[in-house]
Amino acid sequence: MSGERIEVRIEDPGDQEEIEVIELKVAAGASVQEGELLLEIATDKANMEIFAPAAGVVDELHVAEGDIVASNIVLMVLRT
Repeated sequence: MSGERIEVRIEDPGDQEEIEVIELKVAAGASVQEGELLLEIATDKANMEIFAPAAGVVDELHVAEGDIVASNIVLMVLRT
């Protein structure tokens, strides 16, 4: 692994300011493949799924299930 750090954020939640983390599908230290489901979130309009932008390891996990987060927060960091 090259060690590149990739921040996973909510790409486009629309005009939503608060987003709830419904379910984490991975834990810190887990290996993930590109396109793998990482977590599910909910706004007042819809539920969304967040997928891994690249293969790597979940290096940092910044949210927990039930957290209410802002739309531009770093959810987790992958190390490739």
